[in-house]
Amino acid sequence: MELNHDSIFAPAVPNEIHGIKLLRQTSDAKLAELGVVSWPLWESFPRKFPWQFKNTETMYFVEGKLKVKVEEHHKEGEALELMAGDLVVFPKDMKVFVDVTEDVKKRYYRGEGVRDCESELP
Repeated sequence: MELNHDSIFAPAVPNEIHGIKLLRQTSDAKLAELGVVSWPLWESFPRKFPWQFKNTETMYFVEGKLKVKVEEHHKEGEALELMAGDLVVFPKDMKVFVDVTEDVKKRYYRGEGVRDCESELP
């Protein structure tokens, strides 16, 4: 399966913060279109850890909250809080610091063939 990032973000306009694309309160219709329920489920308890995305990764937060700081910007103190209802795309090779602040359940899609949607934003 290959995700079409045009389909993910059109006609909605996502926020972009340090290269991370974020769509808040994603509609049920959009989730069904993307087939999110078939994506693997990842769960975590509160903890902190560094992470590097080996592929572009699209994720949908089902429950909980976490904060993410992009490695290049972590000294600025800016953390992006992600929570239930958020659809997020992290680019390949991005390094982040993750702070899971509440138990989290998220669905994710990663792998070969996922196109970068950088050029497809309005």
